[in-house]
Amino acid sequence: MACSTNVLKVFALFSDIIYALFGLVVIGLGVHIIYKFEHFNTAAFVIIGLGVVVVLAALFGSLGAARESSSISKTFVVILIILIVLEILVVGFLWAFQTSLLINVDKTFDQLWNDQPVPIKPGNQSQIASLERWLDCCGNVGPKDYLLPPNSCYNSESDKLNLEGCRQKFLDFIAERWTAFNIISLVLVGVEVVCALLAYVLANSIVNRWRRSKYYQK
Repeated sequence: MACSTNVLKVFALFSDIIYALFGLVVIGLGVHIIYKFEHFNTAAFVIIGLGVVVVLAALFGSLGAARESSSISKTFVVILIILIVLEILVVGFLWAFQTSLLINVDKTFDQLWNDQPVPIKPGNQSQIASLERWLDCCGNVGPKDYLLPPNSCYNSESDKLNLEGCRQKFLDFIAERWTAFNIISLVLVGVEVVCALLAYVLANSIVNRWRRSKYYQK
């Protein structure tokens, strides 16, 4: 049975490594949001916080598996159960209130649009200009929003004027990423379930091995 414990230990360590990598991906997503969207820093910091918690939990689980500690492994299982419940609640909230959240995103776009320095110069460096360069769009609903479209309205490769407005492209982009984030969260929950099951079975295997060793010594 020592062999089965060692096999479980290897699988548990492997799953914890995968779990840690997911945490790093979540942290990278939060950093990306901070870099790209100044007005979404609060959401970005929440995402980064979640990623840090995931990485720390994965390291804790790896410690329990590496040291073959049943108490650490069982504590890891409890931590994962709490995270799973919280993440399912968050994903459910995001699905249920997606329309309301997109309305808030639309209001944020209005704020970005109104915060532009006036008059808008060809070398406009506002947040809207960043969106125009990033999403290959122009203005609120199109180039007609400007007397003279700024340089950011032109495609960097073809130098052609982008004819699509940024508002709808921005909302579509957020909606798509929102769905992707929910899917990633569900995959993360799946990985956590696997890690929890392996940690639980490993903890029981460690305890049983210890009991057998005590029995056979007699």
